[in-house]
Amino acid sequence: MQQKAGDNGDGQRFSTFKNKMERIDGEILSLLTKRQDVAASLGQIKAEQGTDLFEPDSEASLMAKLSEKKNGTLSEAAIRHIFGEIIAAGRSVLEPLEVAFLGPDTGYTHQAARDVFGHSTSFHAAVDVEDVFKRVDEGTCRYGVVPIENAFEGSIGTTLDLLRKYDLKICGESLLRIRHDLLVKDDGMEDIKYLYAHPMAAAQCRAWITNHLPGITLIDAECSSTAARMAVENPEAAALGSRLTADTYGLKMAEDGIEDQPTNVTRFITIGRTDNLPTEKDKTSILFSVGHQPGALFEVLKYLAKKKINMTRIESRPIRSRSWEYLFFVDLDGHEQNRDVQWALNKMEETCETFKRLGSYPVASSPWP
Repeated sequence: MQQKAGDNGDGQRFSTFKNKMERIDGEILSLLTKRQDVAASLGQIKAEQGTDLFEPDSEASLMAKLSEKKNGTLSEAAIRHIFGEIIAAGRSVLEPLEVAFLGPDTGYTHQAARDVFGHSTSFHAAVDVEDVFKRVDEGTCRYGVVPIENAFEGSIGTTLDLLRKYDLKICGESLLRIRHDLLVKDDGMEDIKYLYAHPMAAAQCRAWITNHLPGITLIDAECSSTAARMAVENPEAAALGSRLTADTYGLKMAEDGIEDQPTNVTRFITIGRTDNLPTEKDKTSILFSVGHQPGALFEVLKYLAKKKINMTRIESRPIRSRSWEYLFFVDLDGHEQNRDVQWALNKMEETCETFKRLGSYPVASSPWP
């Protein structure tokens, strides 16, 4: 069969671009190797100075600068993901960073922790939120990642209580869009008769399941990891989980993003012992209590108003040792080293019965691409 002229031309063009891409990949690899050598030298200096290898403020500033330089088809989300892994690889040159997270493996907190610290990190699943705090407090893990609030369900009370109990800092925050994917062992949904899922995940996908898998037998699972393991063993079953769950257990995504509320977002915090330097966009978290008298809360918050400091969140939690008295948790714009913020916090501390600075840290980037 005679080859068309156009076919030969297309083949030559393909080879040209393929060879060009291979050369670029080689250059990228060479630069990454050089970057690792520089990271090793910087890491050694940090170790001698007692400086932490993980610096959220420095990394946030770098990401902001890189995002400003973006052009062409490389999106800001792609830049953050790629350089997040490059930075993580640089941190791992000297020693693996030990990070605890609220388990189980492949759950959303695990996913959030990987988004913050990258794959080149040693992760440890904790049995509950306090276990995360304990591991960081005792020094078996340098950092911990826990959820603190959900867009629909509100704040995680346990996390707030433990921020008061332990002398740890909020070092950073991240926002994760809660997405549920339908995971299967083989392609397609035609032979699916059973669906393994955590009850909460199933509830958040109820409309999709009703419309696309009518009559399916829904079986409760302890977590997405358990659901995935059960689906691996049963070719007639599917599981609800995340992309991380699919990658971990060798499953395929038959459908992605089947949650009924695509705007469901959870906020996670990173806890540790380090203080961050200011960046271009920071947030400060505090907790305090006031006297049980009229106008007490107003007397405290007026200092923020006087300096035009915006509160992004305020919430009360009962003080368990004193009936009908409350702790107030506040997030506000700005870093505590900012002159106006520092003045306001000092005035608030003078006025409050209890006052604790939980940390200043870079504002999380948007969870939307």
